[in-house]
Amino acid sequence: GRDRLLESIPQAPNQELVRHFLLGDYGAIQRTIHVLGALRYAEPKHWSPPVPTSRTGEYISVLTKREASGAALER
Repeated sequence: GRDRLLESIPQAPNQELVRHFLLGDYGAIQRTIHVLGALRYAEPKHWSPPVPTSRTGEYISVLTKREASGAALER
């Protein structure tokens, strides 16, 4: 699914990949996603929908972000 889609998107040589994982209560994850959006770090629509883990009451949401590498930023 989503990983296959990401692999199909060409990655420029000056980009690095980072994945963020949020684990916790559903409401806390939603609030954190919106705070990161307000800080202009990541749009809420770019996070995966929170899904339950094997632990009662725990959810996970993932953000995959591509950013310019440190070498590209120094130019």
